[in-house]
Amino acid sequence: MVTQLVAQHALWILLFSLPAVLLWWHVWTGHPSSTLTCACGDPAQEVWFMAWPAWAITHFHSIFFSGAVNVPFGANLLSNTSGPLVGVVLAPVTWLWGPVVSTNVALTLAPGLSAWGCWLAIRRYVHWRPGAVPAAMIYGYSAAMSENLIFGHVSVSVLLLPPLIFASLYETLVRQEKDPIRNGIVLALLVITQFLISPEILVMVMLFSAIGVLAAIAVGWRQVPSHLERAIPALAIGVGVSLVALAYPAYLGLAGPESVSGVLFAIAPISGVFISGYLSPGHYGAFAAPYLRFGGYFGRTGPTSNYIGWGLAATTVGSLYVARRRPIVWLLALLGVAVSVLALGSLLLGGTFVISHVWLPWRALSKVPVLEEILPDQFAPLITLFLAFIFALGLDVAYGRLQLVKRLRAHETRALAAVGTVVLGALALVPVFVTFDMPYTVHPTRVPVYMRTVAPTLPANSVLLTVPYAVSGSTPAMLWQAVDGLHFRLAGGALKTPNAKGGPVGQGTPGSARRILTDLSVLGNKEPLGTATEYATVRRALRTWQVNKVVIDGLSRDPLYASGFLTAAIGTAPHFVHYAWVWTIPPGGPRAPAITNKSLYLCRLASDKPAEKHHRLSMAKCVTEITHGPL
Repeated sequence: MVTQLVAQHALWILLFSLPAVLLWWHVWTGHPSSTLTCACGDPAQEVWFMAWPAWAITHFHSIFFSGAVNVPFGANLLSNTSGPLVGVVLAPVTWLWGPVVSTNVALTLAPGLSAWGCWLAIRRYVHWRPGAVPAAMIYGYSAAMSENLIFGHVSVSVLLLPPLIFASLYETLVRQEKDPIRNGIVLALLVITQFLISPEILVMVMLFSAIGVLAAIAVGWRQVPSHLERAIPALAIGVGVSLVALAYPAYLGLAGPESVSGVLFAIAPISGVFISGYLSPGHYGAFAAPYLRFGGYFGRTGPTSNYIGWGLAATTVGSLYVARRRPIVWLLALLGVAVSVLALGSLLLGGTFVISHVWLPWRALSKVPVLEEILPDQFAPLITLFLAFIFALGLDVAYGRLQLVKRLRAHETRALAAVGTVVLGALALVPVFVTFDMPYTVHPTRVPVYMRTVAPTLPANSVLLTVPYAVSGSTPAMLWQAVDGLHFRLAGGALKTPNAKGGPVGQGTPGSARRILTDLSVLGNKEPLGTATEYATVRRALRTWQVNKVVIDGLSRDPLYASGFLTAAIGTAPHFVHYAWVWTIPPGGPRAPAITNKSLYLCRLASDKPAEKHHRLSMAKCVTEITHGPL
């Protein structure tokens, strides 16, 4: 019986995931072990997040904290969108086929699992269960889900549990048809699991749960005393068990080593959705804008994350009218409106205007600790959760009315309900689905030859400093490390790590080693000029970070210029091995004095001469010759 039940639900998950296979068609018909939307940006970072738990399990390390990056300080993964439980569950896939495959598996299953969770939750409230299928698809394949998928955001794409948490709370506080102890245990398991997938999503769920509870109390205050007897034991178990189980990981994420607090993203104050985006998909279909390319997607623009379309809007209004006598429908409508307003953020944004004087709730909530770390546009996926419930309840009431039509036989009633479900489901789903860039645009994850062949053979725990430097906005080195099985450690890391005040250090303050190496790696600020102060700063960092190898490999801002700068800083020329510039740093840091003459600009000009253009060591040779004479 249990085996049969598991098989049935596995089949449902598979069916719900079929559209995702179409979205990721180029991955699964190509090379899933070496294909992503981009071997850069957020997708590359997510591969590392998938690799770490698998490595940590086999090496008996914490899945919440990594010493493999940001050496010697490490990184607090609970201060990042790491989704550790997803990596743990898919660890066997990572061990067998690598972290790129497990990332692609997670991104393909994410909408199907989310839809399945919504389907499980909705079935408790309807007699017409086929209506729960398109409703679940509305939630699992929303525009917000698509946006998270193309950026590889696994932790906020696996939205399996929010519908179940809502259903559990509603059962505990309102319906109360099941044993309170069971309800409390189920609630605790859901909360703990959601925290391990994404604390950010859990905080959002807790926020709309608080709104729902307050609304329910305000409307049904006369029933509160009669419900407390069963609600209190369930909540005591649910909250108590959750607090005990999550006390340590919550402390670690909020105040543990290398934890980050405050505003984590500079765009947070203006990261709300466009109010016009709910009904207008915007200028979708164009090639990706710079913002999308920076995040790691080079395909065509999809709809805004909060886009629901006229079809879903019309069916929602119709469902509200049809099911208006069910109190839960109005609770869902209130929550849908509340989440839609929170998603707007602190400023009212339209496609072409900004209204700053209109007060929005997020302007106050964004100053609350923990909430200040959330981007309000991440509420967008939860909007469709409440719309999906309303849609299914509307179909259920319509089915009930059809059953009362005496001239219709039972099979005719079911047939009419089925046709109506298909038509209304298509009306709600198709206008959104056709705006996706389908199939998603993907690219091969080419790991440079040196990083693929030589780096894995280095002594265990070797610390590499790479250009491109691993920092916010520059993630290839973390991908290389993940694909190599985390054999080596990295100086730097494209993760949220703290500055002296506990906020995110980002790309570093001007003049810091972090900023100097960032400016050598990515466009933005001016390249380092090669001053004595800059060289001293980098040399000091090499010692502090315990660097064994400095490697320039892959694509970066100007690797030839970087080879000259690092030659001057380290004091010796590199070896050119498998298309990479490589320096071996002795214990304690560089021993040769820095080459402090200001020759980088002239050497860069000289290296562009036709005679030198194809000699990859020409810049380093020029820097050393000026000071030491010909090599």
